[in-house]
Amino acid sequence: MQIDPKKNYAVITGDFIGFSKLSAKQRNPMYFILKKGGEQLGKAFPGIMPCDVDVFRGDGWQILLTDPMMSLRAALYFRAYIRAHASEKRVDTRLAIAVGTVDYVPENRVAAGDGTAFRLSGKLLESMMSLKKGSMRFTMNNSRARATIDAIVRLTGALADGWSSKQAMAVTGTLQGWA
Repeated sequence: MQIDPKKNYAVITGDFIGFSKLSAKQRNPMYFILKKGGEQLGKAFPGIMPCDVDVFRGDGWQILLTDPMMSLRAALYFRAYIRAHASEKRVDTRLAIAVGTVDYVPENRVAAGDGTAFRLSGKLLESMMSLKKGSMRFTMNNSRARATIDAIVRLTGALADGWSSKQAMAVTGTLQGWA
């Protein structure tokens, strides 16, 4: 992938909440839900996702977006997709959105990429291991708006925490403009 070193990108890093407590039979389909969710995200918002969603460590995932302005919408869509399609209704994901520069991304391997956006997103997700830290967070370097945007993302995540699978499905449609 051709990277513009002067451009800001968004990186969304996430993992499943409570994944290790699920049985292997319950965990197995989650990889396919992540991959299909990434495919549907790319169709819902054409042109913002230059690479497929990348899965690592079994329950971790990353998405690279070329348009940081769409990062909250894309993150919310992806989370709603997972909540709507997980057969195990207790399955949810936490995610960290970061905006910044990207140094490189090997061909279609987002999780092997590096740069400020990747590092910020990963560090923020690591800090979210306690549910008291929120299920959705935002960060970026040197921005007076960072705290305000993070508060909006945290509030959005708190609302999403209570969705049923049918409500999550409705949100995916609404975010695509179906309502």
